[in-house]
Amino acid sequence: MSWRTIPLAMAARRLARATGITKPLAWLLNGRGYEARYDAAFASALHHGDVVWDVGANVGHYTRSFANHVGSTGVVVALEPSPTNFARLREATAACGNVLLMNIGLGSRDGRVRFEQGTDELGATSRVTLAGDDGPEVDIRSAASLLAAREIPPPNAIKIDVEGHEYEVVLGLGDLLAAPTLRIVGIEVHFGILQQRGEGDVPCRLETLLRRAGLAVHWPDVSHIIASRD
Repeated sequence: MSWRTIPLAMAARRLARATGITKPLAWLLNGRGYEARYDAAFASALHHGDVVWDVGANVGHYTRSFANHVGSTGVVVALEPSPTNFARLREATAACGNVLLMNIGLGSRDGRVRFEQGTDELGATSRVTLAGDDGPEVDIRSAASLLAAREIPPPNAIKIDVEGHEYEVVLGLGDLLAAPTLRIVGIEVHFGILQQRGEGDVPCRLETLLRRAGLAVHWPDVSHIIASRD
């Protein structure tokens, strides 16, 4: 457990959300471009020829960046379950010859789940919803089943941004998480969504899964994990 997931730190996060100071506090602690630390740490681990999984690719911002980093001999597998976001992702990556697009999400097992399309301009808040909620159904696959069927190549790097579904994605990685060829996993942790669902312990559980797989866990800012293999 890191200091960011100890009970006192988690209680402070809940208080910040309740009083509406989460974003100002993040800016104070990390500066305006706080995600830049995460972006730089992840990008610095990428090599030409790598396979990168962009899980929750949204409309392709990171996908295109990763495609440039891995070059023509590498592959970016962009997974996005939202039909609306996927259409924009396809358009945004049309000129990329090293991107494999899949209109699915990752999870702990294969199946179909309800999905809520984000109302923001980029659809970045689109997410899997709880059973019984309204919304279209989308396909979810586990990493293990995709690899067993040889539908996608095994990754050297995985970026995960799935709006509160991150534990299910990491759990579904299974034995892949301990593979020596997997050097880095980057995760955006959505504390607010997790807390609303009564899953405030997920950040700590994520750290445990990653460390058990032999990955060193680092928080470059208040909402991102970088897990890397030495």
